[in-house]
Amino acid sequence: MRVRLLIAATLALGAGAAMAQVMNHDLPVQKIMAAETNPGALAFWAGGNDPPEDESKAEANARWDEAVKGAQLLQTSGEALKAHSRGVAWNAFSDLMIATGKEGEAAAKARDAEKAFEVGGRVYDSCNGCHKTYIPPPPRQPPTP
Repeated sequence: MRVRLLIAATLALGAGAAMAQVMNHDLPVQKIMAAETNPGALAFWAGGNDPPEDESKAEANARWDEAVKGAQLLQTSGEALKAHSRGVAWNAFSDLMIATGKEGEAAAKARDAEKAFEVGGRVYDSCNGCHKTYIPPPPRQPPTP
């Protein structure tokens, strides 16, 4: 189940990032997304995901350490995105990213997979909600005769 969530989230973020490249010419925001937000979310989600088969203790520790760093990146990128505010909704999504990053950091430090998974869903809500609000849909093509 968690693997499917990770795959779906990765595809959604990737699609959103690709769409942002085309539709949004705000280069500072694109840089924040590419350098911090997307890698941070992916690293955090991997921590709360089902561990690979035969994962060693050292590998598990490394995975959780990366999840902590990912949660920290979500916090800093949320702050950075807030600096490029586009209004109340933008700030609310940024605040949600910051808050879930803090909760996620605590869950990752505690190696609490269930809590990390639950927080990861809210991280996804922050990302997906912002993409739906600020990335315009592609133009509709007229039906072909």
